[in-house]
Amino acid sequence: MKYFLTLLAALVIIIHSAPIVAEQPTVLIMGEDSDGDSIPRNSQVYGRVINAISGQLQRNGFSVIDETLATVDNYSQGQSRRTDAELMKIAQSIKTPPIDAVITFTVFPTFRADRTTAWMNVLIKSRLINVSTHKILATVDRELPEYVETEPKCDENRQCAFKYVGKYARKLGQDVGSALAIKLRRVTLQDGTAPSSSLKQAALQQAYTLTFENFNIQEFNKIEECLVAFTGYNTHKLLLNTSRNMVVWYKTKSDDVRLKRNLRRMLEYLDVDGQLQCVNKTCKLTKI
Repeated sequence: MKYFLTLLAALVIIIHSAPIVAEQPTVLIMGEDSDGDSIPRNSQVYGRVINAISGQLQRNGFSVIDETLATVDNYSQGQSRRTDAELMKIAQSIKTPPIDAVITFTVFPTFRADRTTAWMNVLIKSRLINVSTHKILATVDRELPEYVETEPKCDENRQCAFKYVGKYARKLGQDVGSALAIKLRRVTLQDGTAPSSSLKQAALQQAYTLTFENFNIQEFNKIEECLVAFTGYNTHKLLLNTSRNMVVWYKTKSDDVRLKRNLRRMLEYLDVDGQLQCVNKTCKLTKI
């Protein structure tokens, strides 16, 4: 027991003594058009909005991934009316590089017709979502300050509607992107880490499912102490706890490589033989 406490104390000193810096999040921008009243994502309007949001994020130092280039080998292109579940599945499947956050947006035109012309407004609704935890980090909605004139019966003509929505898509997209960049910056700084620090940290909170097999109760207690001591620890919850197995939902700001290395090193602190298997954010540590 004394040996374990000495090793655990050394682990805490090592992983907390180095300064910490968070990476900038890698962002994927995706058009969400499952609502039948929205503009479909295969229109030019969506391209203008994506470029506008992307430009604002890049100006603020964030890395933006092109969905088409990242998914061209594994997914059918040009699909429209995709659900939230489909969007998240695609985002989680991209591994080079892994996606930290997804920005989804929807474009809604609204019309008011009178005897002279059709008046139009445009609303862009957006969400910023943590890909790992599925937490909605921010929402931004932007619309024109007033209705603008279009053409008679433009509300009944799909191409006319697209033409006039397209005139304002870039400006609204820039407003949305600028606000999202500010909110994303705020999220990455919430842990209060210093910008001059040198120890890598994940850009956003990451959620892992950790399974520990064939350990006894005393070893489980030591495992929990180590998990709490690891760099970037936020919280954890026991999903399954039996006499020989434990499943933990683990939330952390640790970068992926460091966390998995710490799990391997934990076997030494426990003084047991074991194997670690990980696929993405799911890991299983088995005592041999």
